[in-house]
Amino acid sequence: HGSQPSGYVRVEVRAVTLGERDRFSYLKGEWKAPYVVGAAASGLVIESADESLKAGQPVVAWLPSGAEQGLAAENVLVPIECVCKVEKAVSYATLSIAPHIAALLAALPKTEDVRCAVIGESPQAEMLRQILPLKGYSLTKEGEASEVTFCANADASLLDSAIEVTNKRGTIQVLSIGDDSPWGKWSLAQNRGLCFNFDATFGRAEVEEAVRLLAEGGLSFAAGRRIFVWDDVEKAFEALGEGSMVTLTQESFPEPYFP
Repeated sequence: HGSQPSGYVRVEVRAVTLGERDRFSYLKGEWKAPYVVGAAASGLVIESADESLKAGQPVVAWLPSGAEQGLAAENVLVPIECVCKVEKAVSYATLSIAPHIAALLAALPKTEDVRCAVIGESPQAEMLRQILPLKGYSLTKEGEASEVTFCANADASLLDSAIEVTNKRGTIQVLSIGDDSPWGKWSLAQNRGLCFNFDATFGRAEVEEAVRLLAEGGLSFAAGRRIFVWDDVEKAFEALGEGSMVTLTQESFPEPYFP
């Protein structure tokens, strides 16, 4: 393993949560050894060039887009800017969801009290339906028009529905792409004056907010998430392929951290 490179933190990984992107890559057959999966994790600092990150400090870690390897390993090197200290009494399995929530927080409208719709079924959609009211946004009811429509597992049919329910000059935020290609819908949406957004960039501020929501906001994603120990990784991949959000842990009962 060697010494700690400047600008990086070495983290002992306790849990990794795999999400929609991991699922898409898995279904496409992109996971081939020795590739390491997972871009969202939690664990303990082993060593760091940053004096504020002491050994033993619980952290959430994530990887920037385009990273060549994932975090599902015994210990990993993570850029300092992709590590967030944790001072809350939250289990490692739960903390490893925080980067997924941070990506959703970064995609939220910049102004409050916006009427939002969430269409499509996925763990992402489940999370958003809980997060939006907590952040001051209104969820539309069936038949109501939205200013921002979030699409999970967007395919051609789902995007037709999004275009129909979104106000002119509104925004469709595509969270993930479904199994069939929906690209032909872009021009139809643009003719309606709609804007498409894709991946939102998040950082430490969004991860800190995600940890706060997990610790204090009463969020529960049990319906969309399954937990496996690392020895059951093949079962975990099967569950991921079936549409679950999957958490891999180092223990059968993830160790809580109480500061």
